[in-house]
Amino acid sequence: MARTLFLLIFGLSQTLFCSDLFWFSYKIVTVNSVVIHEEKNIALAMIPYEGKKQVLCELPLQNSTNLSKEAFLRKHFDKILPCFYPLSTRLRSWDDQYLRHSNDRIELVIEPVRFTVDFKDEFATINAIR
Repeated sequence: MARTLFLLIFGLSQTLFCSDLFWFSYKIVTVNSVVIHEEKNIALAMIPYEGKKQVLCELPLQNSTNLSKEAFLRKHFDKILPCFYPLSTRLRSWDDQYLRHSNDRIELVIEPVRFTVDFKDEFATINAIR
């Protein structure tokens, strides 16, 4: 009984205090200009974090539906992605050539970053937490 009560209190405190803090990461791998692997990650951050806010971008997105913020962000992932390019981005590219055959491989990785999103009027403001 005490364990259930503890888990309930822990879950509610996480929902109340960490609901606006998210994690973002991205990875895409292409071989000969064909996407072979893609990871799109947006998740709620479970541990509170105090840091400085850095405005990344403002997008003309409005959360007029009754979706949660996390579901809304996942739905509009491709519109949000360019905001995170200036952050910790790694790009690896290599080309292997054998006789008349060439293999080109490119990896783009955006390291995990904490961020918040604020909806005001018809815009969504994305802030990185560092």
